[in-house]
Amino acid sequence: MFVLPSGWLGVVIGDVSGHGLASAVVMGRIRSALRAYALICDDPAQALTLLDRKVQHFEAGSLTTALYAMISPDRDRAVISTAGHLRPVLAGPDGTAALAGVPVDPPLGVVHPDRSRRSTAVPLAPGTLLFCYTDGLVERRGEMIDTGLDRLVATVRADAPEVVCATVMSDAADAPHTDDVAVLAVRRHG
Repeated sequence: MFVLPSGWLGVVIGDVSGHGLASAVVMGRIRSALRAYALICDDPAQALTLLDRKVQHFEAGSLTTALYAMISPDRDRAVISTAGHLRPVLAGPDGTAALAGVPVDPPLGVVHPDRSRRSTAVPLAPGTLLFCYTDGLVERRGEMIDTGLDRLVATVRADAPEVVCATVMSDAADAPHTDDVAVLAVRRHG
């Protein structure tokens, strides 16, 4: 998370294929590049498009997903673009929770004929929580990913971000993980 000079709040989560030092180095370079692009782009899809070109040229062969959300200065909306990354969960103060209605574009570094990435504005009512995560949280060997996503949506509530992250990680501790797990929650004050 970072605050942009315009007052918008940048929220990013990503995942690089592989494990170990090599993957960590790639993620560090991608993180630095995205922060630089965020300073010159007013649209998450535009920043991810620039990042995609960088990954194709300098990080060829590494499969990377990323979600970049920009939350408005008045915090009433998030503009979200996702490059192969799973959709975030939006939990409302009324107790509802669902995957955000945003399209998932191809991962970074994957050459695709239609190079246009999309951004979607999502309203954030007071008390709404935006929950981002990596696929290691919801993927289980021998289980459809939709089962893991349903389990996650049933767990996420519009509560304090620290509480939500602790609850999700506690619930996930029962199952063996074969992939890294990262979570990030942001809540608009009610």
